[in-house]
Amino acid sequence: MHKLKICFFFLLISLFVTPVIGAKAKNAGSSEDPNLIRLNNIEINKKTKEVRIKAQLAIKEGILEYFLVGNEGKTYESVLKITGNKPSELNFALLLIGCKPMNFEKMINLIRESDGTAQLLKDYQESLIELEIIDDGRKVDMQHLMRNRENTKDPLLWVYTGGIFIPDHGYAGDLELSYISVWPDPTTVINLFSKVKNPYSGNFGFEVNKDHSDLKIDQNFEIIIRRR
Repeated sequence: MHKLKICFFFLLISLFVTPVIGAKAKNAGSSEDPNLIRLNNIEINKKTKEVRIKAQLAIKEGILEYFLVGNEGKTYESVLKITGNKPSELNFALLLIGCKPMNFEKMINLIRESDGTAQLLKDYQESLIELEIIDDGRKVDMQHLMRNRENTKDPLLWVYTGGIFIPDHGYAGDLELSYISVWPDPTTVINLFSKVKNPYSGNFGFEVNKDHSDLKIDQNFEIIIRRR
């Protein structure tokens, strides 16, 4: 068991720390804030414990399984998209600000339990995060971008599940380019804790809020992630 822990530690170092060190060297300058680490469109502030992501609107209409994906991922099912990064970099960023990944299967089991939300809030605070969406310097309500077709009033609870590794292939999120999910996905870094039903089985789940005609494809947004 001790040897396995050592191997896993070095695996994390090789996958996450090395790219970050390279990014710091690339972006370092005399005026650079030492508390900031920039990985293209992902910025980590070690002092404020915030992660900022520059993203663009992916679609104006459609059923949603994701909130954020890579530009070459499943953009047809996602609110926002990001270029020039990998989900493993977001995973590293969340570890760096002190988040603790929750086992995906445990999250699914809690979703199914009647008191699952209470258990989540009580026992898994280190895995809970909050998302703030910024448009041109102004905070945007999440409902402005996506609508719950089941019209439930449940608050949006985001859980850092950390993704999974696939033997001989590496970090699954980097293959799927999945960052943040609204429909449960074990490969995704962040999942929405929700009891909504499969959006492709009826008028369930989430869709893009098409009531807002002001939204434009490729419109710039910023996602701010903090521990809840």
